[in-house]
Parts: sequence; C-alpha cells; structure tokens
Amino acid sequence: MSKIDEARERELFRQLVDGSLSADEFSAVEQRLLSDPGFRERYIRAIDIEAGLYEAFNFPGTFSTTVTRKKSPIEVFLMVAACATVLFGFVGWLFWMSGAPNPNAAASLLPRLKPVAIVTQLHQVAENPASPLEIGMKIRPGLLNVATGQVQFEFFNGAQINVEGPAELHIQSVDKATLISGKVAVRIPPGARGFVLNTPNAAVVDLGTEFAVFVDKQGTSEVHVADGEVAVSLLGNDGNTLKSLRITEGMSVRVNRKPAGLERIDAPSVTLPGLQAQIATPLRVNEDYVRSIRASRPAIYWRFEKLVDGRVPNEISPRWSGTIHAAPDDPSAIVVHDGMARFTPSEKPHRLEPDDTIPGFNHESFTLEFWASLDNFHWASLVAVVPQPTAEIEDAVARNRHMTLIELPYNSSFVCSPGSFRFLYRHPPGNSGGTNLFSDGDCSPGLWHHLVAIKTPGRIKLFLNGKLVRHFAETSACDEDPYRLLVGGLDEGLCDRQLSGAITEFAVYLRALEDEEIKIHYRAMTANRSPN
Repeated sequence: MSKIDEARERELFRQLVDGSLSADEFSAVEQRLLSDPGFRERYIRAIDIEAGLYEAFNFPGTFSTTVTRKKSPIEVFLMVAACATVLFGFVGWLFWMSGAPNPNAAASLLPRLKPVAIVTQLHQVAENPASPLEIGMKIRPGLLNVATGQVQFEFFNGAQINVEGPAELHIQSVDKATLISGKVAVRIPPGARGFVLNTPNAAVVDLGTEFAVFVDKQGTSEVHVADGEVAVSLLGNDGNTLKSLRITEGMSVRVNRKPAGLERIDAPSVTLPGLQAQIATPLRVNEDYVRSIRASRPAIYWRFEKLVDGRVPNEISPRWSGTIHAAPDDPSAIVVHDGMARFTPSEKPHRLEPDDTIPGFNHESFTLEFWASLDNFHWASLVAVVPQPTAEIEDAVARNRHMTLIELPYNSSFVCSPGSFRFLYRHPPGNSGGTNLFSDGDCSPGLWHHLVAIKTPGRIKLFLNGKLVRHFAETSACDEDPYRLLVGGLDEGLCDRQLSGAITEFAVYLRALEDEEIKIHYRAMTANRSPN
C-alpha cells in the first residue's frame, strides 16, 4: 500500500469514528470490514492506538511518558476517541457475527465495560498465563476463548452458561451472547427469561428453559432443548428473522447456512454439555478460628457439626439452640451436615430459628456474623430479625415486620451493583423504610463469604471478608423487646426469598464487635490458604 493510500485510509478511519461519513460511505466501509481481513486488521490497529492514547490522556499515572499537548486539539481528539470506543464495539460485533478472526486488540477497550457475569466453575481448563481464569472472576463483555475443558459462569441476571472447549463465545451484555464456534449449555431461570444466544446465522430466544447449542467451523448451528421451550430464528442478511421455529423438550433443530433453512433432526450430531450443579463444599474451619470466635463472647454460636435431639446446639450455652422448622414431607428443605446448614427452596415455608426469643437484642448494640455460600444469583434472605408478636400485634400482622435483614437482592427495585449483599436496619420494625447498606457486587456463587453486620446506637456497618465495605452514621433507636431470629427464610409464613445455599459458623453478639476483632476472625480462618 502506498503512503497516499495509507493516508487516505487513516483519514477514512477518522471519518468513521467521528461520524462524518455519509450513509453510502458508511455502508461501503461496513462491507469492507466484513469482507477484507487486511482492512479489518488495520482498522483494529488504528482504533487500538487511539484507545491507548485515550487511556494516557485520561489516566496519566498509568504511563511514565508525559505527553505534551495543546488543549483545543486534544479536546477534539478525546471526543473522537470516545466515539471510537462506542463505534468499535458496534463494528466488532459485526465481524464477530460474521465469523471473522478474533480481534485481539479489543482487549484494550474491555476494562472500561462493566462486568456482566462471574466464573462459577472450571473443569480441566488449560492454563493461559496471558488471560488466566479463576472461580469468582468477573467477566466483562468481550470474546471468551476456551481451548479445552469447561468454563461455567453465571450472568448477573441469573442466566447460566457452560462453555466446552474448543469454543469462542462473544459476551455482549447481561442478557445476550454469541456463540461463534464450539458448544455451550444454557439454563435460564424465570427472572432472566428472554435471554438471547446468537450464532453466526441464528438467534435462540429463551422462553424459560435449559438448552444446548453447537456451532461447527462452517457456521452451521444445532440446538437441542433439554427442558422448556425456545424460539430458533434463521437470520437474514439484514440481521432480522427470516424463518423461525419453536422447539420444546427433547427436540433438536439444525440451522443450515447453505442452503439457508431450519431442519428438524432426531438428535444433535455431537455430544453436548450440560450445566454443572452448583453445590457448596464444606468450609474448612480451623481451631484458631473457633478460639477467636469464643474469645469474642458471642451469645449464640452454631457450628452445625451435629444435631442434639434434632436441634443445632449452641456452643456457648444450653439456651438458643437452633430449631429446624420445615414441613415433615419436605425434609430436604434444611439439612445439617458436614459442618453447615444446607437450604433448598421449596413450595412450603421453612427456616432455622433459636428455640426462644432473644430479649434485649436491640437493647443497645448487636452483631451478626456468619459464613454463607449461595448456589446462584437469586433473591435470598440469609438472616431476618423480626419482633415477637404481642397481644396488641397479632401474628398475621407481625409478619413481614422486619427490624433487620441480611439478603442478596435479585431483580429488585434497589439501586445497587448486581450481586451485592444487603444489610437493612429499620426501627420501628415494619415492611418499608429503614436504612440499607450494600456491598459492591461481591457475591460469587459457590464460594464462601464472611459477612458481619453491626448496629450501634450511632452507626450501622457491613463487613465482607474481613473488610468494612459500607457504614452509615445514624441515630438508631433501642428497645428492650424480645426478637426472633430467622435464618434462611424471610418469615415463618412466607415462601418468598428462600435461600438456595449454605450457612455455617453462625454467631450472634449482644454487643458491637470491634473492627480489629473482625479482622482477627477472618485472618484466623484464611491464614495461609483460601477459605474455599
């Protein structure tokens, strides 16, 4: 390419990102990006350079070289670079959809995008020093390459995907992804219904289901429904549905490219993966942790190592043993084993509760401390503190009158990062109002989390994994009323917000733990190893 052609091409890229191309010119460039690998590579390189300069101008501490610049041209450049970031994502989607080579330069733009999913399981995945994967890692929009093994992750809306290598999956948003090649299994809970999985020539729209998809190197797609129903669309050149077909449990369909069409098949041509169950593994508790908890003098300490007369013994005193409240015909709703209480959602209310109310719980200060592992993103009530019904307040009225809640909200009206834990304090107890503290999207399904919630007359605090994540100065009322403590359920008569997961090392203090005590507890558990 001559220098004149290079200059013209650079100017073309500039016009492309600043929006000065006409509709016809833009269409011509779009077609060339899709059809010309060399042109596409030069475009990516040019945009990557601009993105790097954008980083340097906006985050000068990241680079050791100081760039001298005049104000007015740079203001223009920053505007162009910002436009480039948005347009690059769009054009990148175009050639990913066309099955073009992986644009490695896109990685420089991805860190500015918000995470939409989190890695929950890894099975026989080859290590890649350049882009290592680990459980609990947050995933941003972009291209996920899996060479071998299986990577399972969960979107923050609850959708789960298991990718089996070799595969390339382009994650576009919290409710959309494109399988470029390889195999995936997808499970969609009711709250995430409408999730779309694209392939190079088709779109699979969930209608409440579990399904699997295979895309071969030629771009032919196969869809198999394990449960529920999906709508499969063959896409035309304009990206819209050309032909569509609904398939239900046990059915399979092949989406052909040439000739274009939808073909029912008896079974997929390859063995497709399934979703791996997300079950909490026992937390390895050492004696240093137990000693540190006892030294802090809790009123209740449940370790879930055994049941005595059908109850979880309080390690501190004979009072306040944990009583399992579950329907006789649903014994699996709460199971105590391997040092943890395992909760499974059911159609009937259930909870774990001390065998007596706690007088003076809100006399001045209190602390709730425990470890929790959730199976998936769902609205889960971990701990609820409610008033004891009195003659003036009947049991039916007392329901849903909470003083304190520790939860994982899901698809709620709250403004918070997805996957955030919630600590609510409300006085007087009721069904609205109060003050909330949220963590910052820190929940990782399948991993253990150390949670500590503290209320004092002047402040509420939320700690996660030994660190103070939120606090708020507030004059909090105190009282001498007895309170009930419900674990794993929102209320005794409700099935809402049931926990799917496990809780262990549950401690209640009728005082406020010091910040240093909490750090000591967490360090004692995690010294020289991961708690998971």
